[in-house]
Amino acid sequence: MAKKAPTAYPSLMVAPTAPLAPAGAAAADQQPARPPRMRDRADQVVLYLNPAGHKELKRFAIGADRKVHDLLIEAVEEWAAKRGIREQMRVR
Repeated sequence: MAKKAPTAYPSLMVAPTAPLAPAGAAAADQQPARPPRMRDRADQVVLYLNPAGHKELKRFAIGADRKVHDLLIEAVEEWAAKRGIREQMRVR
């Protein structure tokens, strides 16, 4: 098989256009401001659970039509209230 001749890239060059506006100014005008993300407003906590207990917690959450996260926050809030901790736990 014969080799193909290389493509002449100079013929594919795009003609120069008008200079672009600064990226920050154009983007700010076009996109609405986003609210801060959860990770910017909260501290992440890791919780290790027994797999069987985690499975039951998920089952209960599904049956109660709630999220596991909400059940855990509720438990932490109850624990804190019982000990007189008045600081808000749930990030709004």
